[in-house]
Amino acid sequence: MLRCTWQAMRLIKVQEFLAMHRQIMQQVDTQIQIFAVRDDAVTKYCILSHRWTEGQEVNYEQMKDLVKLDNAHEILNWHGYQKILKACSVADGLFEYLWADTCCIDKRSSSELSEAINSMFRWYKNSSRCYTYLHDTSDFPTDPDFVKFPNSDGWPEWFSRGWTLQELIAPSDLQFFNKDWRPIGNKWSKATELNRITGVPLRVLMDGLSSYRPSFAEVMSWAAERRTTLVEDEAYSLIGLLSINIPMLYGEGKKAFQRLQLEFMRMSNDQSVFAWRTSKVGSTETVENTDGGNTQEMGWTGGVLPDGPVAFKGCHNIIQMEPKEFYRSLSTMWESDAQALAANGECETLLHFTITNLGIQIHLPLRPYYGCPSVFQVALACRRRSNLMPLTIDLAAFGPFYYRHSGADGPTQPFARNRSLRLAYQGETHRDITFKLVETTALHKFRRCLVFPSKTRSEGGSLKLSSSNPLAIVVYANASNAFFAVACGYCFGQDWVHVICDEPRDKPLLYAKQIYKRTWNRGAEYARLMAEACSGKTVQPYYVKHGHLLGTTWTVRIACGGWEKSNNRIVTVDVAEFPGSRCKTLTWEPMYVL
Repeated sequence: MLRCTWQAMRLIKVQEFLAMHRQIMQQVDTQIQIFAVRDDAVTKYCILSHRWTEGQEVNYEQMKDLVKLDNAHEILNWHGYQKILKACSVADGLFEYLWADTCCIDKRSSSELSEAINSMFRWYKNSSRCYTYLHDTSDFPTDPDFVKFPNSDGWPEWFSRGWTLQELIAPSDLQFFNKDWRPIGNKWSKATELNRITGVPLRVLMDGLSSYRPSFAEVMSWAAERRTTLVEDEAYSLIGLLSINIPMLYGEGKKAFQRLQLEFMRMSNDQSVFAWRTSKVGSTETVENTDGGNTQEMGWTGGVLPDGPVAFKGCHNIIQMEPKEFYRSLSTMWESDAQALAANGECETLLHFTITNLGIQIHLPLRPYYGCPSVFQVALACRRRSNLMPLTIDLAAFGPFYYRHSGADGPTQPFARNRSLRLAYQGETHRDITFKLVETTALHKFRRCLVFPSKTRSEGGSLKLSSSNPLAIVVYANASNAFFAVACGYCFGQDWVHVICDEPRDKPLLYAKQIYKRTWNRGAEYARLMAEACSGKTVQPYYVKHGHLLGTTWTVRIACGGWEKSNNRIVTVDVAEFPGSRCKTLTWEPMYVL
């Protein structure tokens, strides 16, 4: 374990390593010590960047005791050992020390590993030269080759890995070597090609991050399509690029990326952290139409923080906005007074985030959607380079929290204001909910004719909803082509049911699509109303809602119930004579089961 008060790193002594290798090859006993601990701020050293090879890398313990190992000659032939040997051969006569991540960190020590990961960007930045080894190519690539590199987007594997992003950006002197360790260019001479391959701007490639501070969203976009062996390393490999430090907790999974974002927000008021794309990457679903037509994207709700950099794909041109610019542009876009949009009427500054275990406290300008009092359009102090107007996202209110929401459609109300919001950075725990629709004999010749989307239909005619399929529409029709629909939804961990009795103007499928779109917009409000109807009840009732069939004396009555902790809901559907003033249409009323 490294125990130094100054900035310490364990380095390979180049000439000693080469001497040890020769003596092992000659089967001569040697006591050469190949490691030294030095201060990276004042030491001249070179550093290795490479793609790890599973089962072929030499760790610190093996390298330190190599002479004593029975399989030393076997290790000498490992691909990982050969990389270090070749790198030392290139460095010999130029540098006294070399650093390699495979054997210069004692990974048995969690504290040393955590310190090394938090220091790694600085180590690459302070190196005098970085040797970058492309093990799977003879020439520097100029065009993607999907035949040769099918698993790394058509480029050599080094360009697809998470850790190599900081290893590309941090060093000022970076030289590329091919699979035979022949030089094939440097970062300056290949800057145009590197920009095309990686998406990293030319000025960052040429000057690093010292002269340009990209937005959080832009940095994440560079990492969006890169991969790591361990899911936690998606976050840990980015801490140096964001100038933050977090402890390593391998085993926490996707929570690592959440911690990365929260720590960044403690250091910055960059609102582009919320500007990830509106399609939930990895979970966005498309709905197959029953007639084989076009597909429709599903909406979703969840926490305001994504669980990986892939959510920022396409955010490469997002830049931060200064407060004056933000409020001036927003007042133009929303046709509102700038001071009314700013927190406390102050347009000179943006308030910082407050991070607690209850959520993220922040002041943001917003305005609600018409007909959807729980869903808001929210403006962020960031924009696309090609557009002077601020970016907006949608948030849905549920209880004391605001959640990220997609799929909202339609106009927003003109009355914008600034509000203090508590953002939920974690979504509700997702579970599958089954709705069993029971049609009584009193349907007066109405029959179930369509379920949309069809994938929500399960055996026995039930509906199965989940976080990826949170809404289903069941259309009923009679011989006179009169329709009504029952919507079953699930968001914020709350199931809800609604009845729609509009007079349709289209065929059942088009009617279902229209109802789906409109109901999704209002789903957050339906979930809130359902939660309010159920709150404070000591006895679990069934809840009844009526919908008046236009132009008739009939009402559609739905009764919904089920045990509170059960994942099954029973929805009874019938058609009865409209009771007039004796009931409130589209309002839940309890009906207790004795």
